[in-house]
Amino acid sequence: MISDAPLKVGVLVDLERGPRAGGHVKCWERFAEASVDLGENLDLTVHFQGRQEETISLGPQTRLVTLKPVFSTERLFFLRNIADYTDLAPGHPRLKHYLRNYDVLHTTDGYFAYAQSAARFSKKHSVPLVSSLHTNTPGFTRVYSERAIRRAFGESAAARLLVDRLRLPDKFSRDMEKKLQKHLAQCRAVLASEDDALAAHVPAGVPTTQLRRGIDKSLFHPDKRDPAGLRAQFHIPEDRPVIAFVGRLDGSKNVMTLAHAAKLMLEHGKDPHLVLAGKGYYRDEIKDLLGANVSFAGTLEAEEVARLNASSDLFVFPSTLEVWPNAVLEAKACGTPVVVAPGGGGIYIRTPGEDGLVIEDQSPTSWADTIEALLEDSDRLASLGRAARQDVEQNRLSWADVLRQDLLPIWRLASNEIVSANNG
Repeated sequence: MISDAPLKVGVLVDLERGPRAGGHVKCWERFAEASVDLGENLDLTVHFQGRQEETISLGPQTRLVTLKPVFSTERLFFLRNIADYTDLAPGHPRLKHYLRNYDVLHTTDGYFAYAQSAARFSKKHSVPLVSSLHTNTPGFTRVYSERAIRRAFGESAAARLLVDRLRLPDKFSRDMEKKLQKHLAQCRAVLASEDDALAAHVPAGVPTTQLRRGIDKSLFHPDKRDPAGLRAQFHIPEDRPVIAFVGRLDGSKNVMTLAHAAKLMLEHGKDPHLVLAGKGYYRDEIKDLLGANVSFAGTLEAEEVARLNASSDLFVFPSTLEVWPNAVLEAKACGTPVVVAPGGGGIYIRTPGEDGLVIEDQSPTSWADTIEALLEDSDRLASLGRAARQDVEQNRLSWADVLRQDLLPIWRLASNEIVSANNG
């Protein structure tokens, strides 16, 4: 007999929810918002970390829950302000109070407190566990651990020993890969991108399917264009092309590739102006490098990101450690030409050279040369922008579409397998 009760799903995001949160957190906020009016028999709870235990109701069957972390990375001075904060504890005792309410558990990482608690609960109580891959944590671990070592030891002999000889960042990265493999082996299904290097860590026999990202095509739209207002806000002269970047100002996003490329352009007699939305440890270095030719917008709300994207001449995103970089899709939706890297924003370029450019060579010289040539060709800029928006209109899904097409079938399948096993 099929129950009329809604399918109860608990999604676990091992990151702090807040105004500075990155795309991983925002992605699940959007899915939760989309579920409110989905018209499906779904009861969805999305768990984040937060400054206090709190339940935020979005609708009769949708809510966000935040719990205080047991041992936040914010406590460690060498990790502070390097990456989004997570919980290093081996589990979260309060989370078990919620896990017993769900038909399906969905982890969004395989490493930290929520994921470990969910894995143990799933095994003990036979609650189906699925997982989705959102962040290249092994790659980020390599970048951030090297940064943390150098923050703690400077450019000393100890730092050189740990980084260059013992290669601790590489070891830490491999350790994270092993943790991910162990976690995914317990899952009934794994959701990844169509071009995700992390999918190689899914053990044989575990079904893998896609999890795309949605886009609000009305919010991120060319009609948000306000170049005069943007130039007035950041005191940008009329004759300087505006290049936008949205993301953390750190090594995980390769933002210094863009900064050094802009410096080369200045040396070539060009005058680009960068507007960087985000925060990170490279801010001061970028300011010293570019001076008056860079503005720092800080962390922006979605409406402000749409205005920045639509009002800029070009959007540049050099990151190579991405799964589904929301920032690139948002820029394309605004009709802004995009220049990206493989392994990063390249996943959102349907036809390279038509709806965006993908630069294979990661040297600042290659980026500077490509950006210079593009900014001097107004017809090509316009064509890239039109094709970018057209791709979004014709081929990209809303958050509700992705929830209905990618997530719900997997959740229902996982739940039905348990019901069938119990009835068998």
